[in-house]
Amino acid sequence: MSSNQYEIGYGKPPKDYQFKTGESGNNKGRPRGSKNTYTILNEILSQKIAIKENGETMRISKKAAMLIQLVNKGVKGNIRAIQTLLPHLLFADMREEEKEKILSALNRNDRAIIDSFLSNLDGLEIIAEDENCEDDDL
Repeated sequence: MSSNQYEIGYGKPPKDYQFKTGESGNNKGRPRGSKNTYTILNEILSQKIAIKENGETMRISKKAAMLIQLVNKGVKGNIRAIQTLLPHLLFADMREEEKEKILSALNRNDRAIIDSFLSNLDGLEIIAEDENCEDDDL
C-alpha cells in the first residue's frame, strides 16, 4: 500500500462515505435553538406579571401567581384546590422533618456555622427589575 493511499477499516470509512465538512450525520434532526416543551413552559412560567396586593403593586412570576391563587382557593374551601395542594404540603413536611434530623445529628459547632450562614442569607435583599429574571422567590 502506498503512503498516499487512505487505509479503510473499522472506524475509517471510505472517503466518499465520510461526513462532509460542516455537515452532520442527521441533517433532518432537531434544528439548532429549538426548545422542548418543558423549556418553553418554564420560560412562560418564569415571566413576571404585575399584581396588586393590599394596594401595592408587585411583580411576581406567573408560577408564583398560580400558586398564590391555588392556596387562596384552598383556604376558601375549594376541595379540588385542597386535593391538589395536600400531597405537596405532606412532601414539604417530610423534607422539613428530614432537615431537622440532619441538623440534630450535627455537633454544636457545625450547627452554629450553619445557623450563622442561614441568618446571613435572610438579610440579603434581592432586587430584580429584569423581565427575564430567573428568581421565582419575588
